[in-house]
Amino acid sequence: MNLALHLAELARNKGWSWRGAYHTGDRTVSYAELYAGSARCAAGLAARGVKTGDRVLLALPDSVGLVQAVLGILQLGAVAIPINTFMHETAIRRAVETANPFLTIAEPGTPGLDQVSPVTPAQLHGHEPATEYATAHADTPAFAFFTSGTTGSPRLCFHTHGDPAVYDQAIGGVVDLTPDDITLSVSRMYFSYGFGNSILLPLLRGGSTVLSRERLTEAAALELIARYQVSVLYGQPSFYARLLQHPFAAGLDGLRLALVAGEPLPVSVETTLRETLGKRFLNIFGTTEIGHALIANTLSSQKDGTIGRILPPYRMRIVDQLRREVAAGVEGKLEVRGPTIAPGVPRGSDAPLRMPDDWYVTGDAATVDHDGFVRLHGRLDDIEIVGGQNVHPAEIEDLLVRHPAVRAAGVCSVRRESSTTSLRAHVELDEGAEPAEVIAEIDSLTKQNLSWYEIPEDIIVVESLPRTPVGKLDRRALRTLAAVR
Repeated sequence: MNLALHLAELARNKGWSWRGAYHTGDRTVSYAELYAGSARCAAGLAARGVKTGDRVLLALPDSVGLVQAVLGILQLGAVAIPINTFMHETAIRRAVETANPFLTIAEPGTPGLDQVSPVTPAQLHGHEPATEYATAHADTPAFAFFTSGTTGSPRLCFHTHGDPAVYDQAIGGVVDLTPDDITLSVSRMYFSYGFGNSILLPLLRGGSTVLSRERLTEAAALELIARYQVSVLYGQPSFYARLLQHPFAAGLDGLRLALVAGEPLPVSVETTLRETLGKRFLNIFGTTEIGHALIANTLSSQKDGTIGRILPPYRMRIVDQLRREVAAGVEGKLEVRGPTIAPGVPRGSDAPLRMPDDWYVTGDAATVDHDGFVRLHGRLDDIEIVGGQNVHPAEIEDLLVRHPAVRAAGVCSVRRESSTTSLRAHVELDEGAEPAEVIAEIDSLTKQNLSWYEIPEDIIVVESLPRTPVGKLDRRALRTLAAVR
C-alpha cells in the first residue's frame, strides 16, 4: 500500500485525527491538518508535472512544511530526497547535481540552488486537496538519503514504501511509542535516523513530535523538553556530552527514554548518561543504508559498552578477512542482513540498489559477546597502522574525551620527517581550559592506559574538528589537516 495512504488511514481509524501531530513554535498541528496539507501539497506537485518515480529534492528546514511535502510526494508515488540546508552552497550544488531531481522544493533565498528553479512550500498549497493515491507496493521507492561521505563521495540510498513497517517492527518495538508520547530528535530529517525519529515512527504510532527549524543547542533542547514535556529524546553522543554539562541538565529527569546513535559512544559519556538516566538511556546502532536502527539495547535487555543485540527481522554476523564467521569475543567485520538494506548509488537517476538476501558489510570492526551483545571498535576504513600494529582511533579518542576539559577529539596517523609513522591527536577544549596544562595531563593519561603504538606523539589544540554535513568526524579532512601541519 502507498505509505502516505497507510499513514492517513491509520490516523482516521485509530481516532488520532484531532490529536497533535507536531508542535512547532507556538503552534500545534493536528493529524487532520497535517494530512489535509499534504493532500494540497500533492495536488500542487501534480500540477507541476510530478509523477510516479520522479525524484523531488527537499531543501527545507525541519518543519511541518517539510513533513507535508514528503507525504505529498509519497502520495504521488514520487521519491523524496531531503538534503542538509546548513551545508555550504557549494555542497548544496553538488547534492542537487547528484540527486538530479525532477523538481526542487526550497524556501526563498536558499543558497546553492541557482542551477534549478525551486518552488516554495507555500506555492504548493494553493490547490484543492488531491484525493487519489498512486499505486505503490512494498518495494516501490519512496525516499532516499545521502550517506555521510566520511570515507568517499556521498551516495544516495533509496528506501521503499514497505521499509517503515520493518523499522516499526524492529526499533519501533524498542521505543514503543504511544499517542501520549512527545518526541524530540536532535538529528535532523535530512538524515535517515532523524527522518525516522520525526516522521515515520511517531506517525505510525500516533505520537506527537516537537520540531525546531534551527539546529538545536543544548539550551534550546532543554527548553523544548521542559515546555512540551518531551518523553523521548533522540541524539548523537557528541550532543549528549555537551547536554550533560549544561547547568539545567536535570531537565532530562522527565524523559521516558533517551536514545543515542550516529557515532561511537565514549565510555565517559555513557557512564554519565547512565548515572543521570539509569536504564532509560539506550545505545542503538544503524546506518543510512539500513534506514534506521537494527541493533539496540532495550529497557529489558541492555549492557554497557555495547550497542545491544540484533533486532528481528534483521540478522548479523562477525567475520574474518575471508568472510568466515568468527567465535564470540574475536574481532572481525560486522555484516548484517535484512529486508531494508539499500547500498547507495552515485546518482539519483540510477536504479536503486537493494540487497535483502545478501550480507551487507557495514565497515565496522566489532566483536559479539557470548550473550549476543555487540561491541564496536571503530570503522575498518579508519584503522591506522603504527609500528606494524592495527590501531582503532575511536578507542583512543574515547580515552581522550574522558578528560573533563576535552570536548571532542580526533586521532590519525602522520608520516614524520624521519619517514616513521605515528599518531597525532587533535582536541577541542572547553572554554577557559589551559591548553598546556590539559596537553600535559592528556599525555600522562595516554601513557598510563595505552600501548606504545597507540600513544599520540603530539597533541594539537584546534578550535573545531572537521565534520561532515551530518555532524560526524570527517576523517579524510582530519588526515589532510594533520598532513598540512
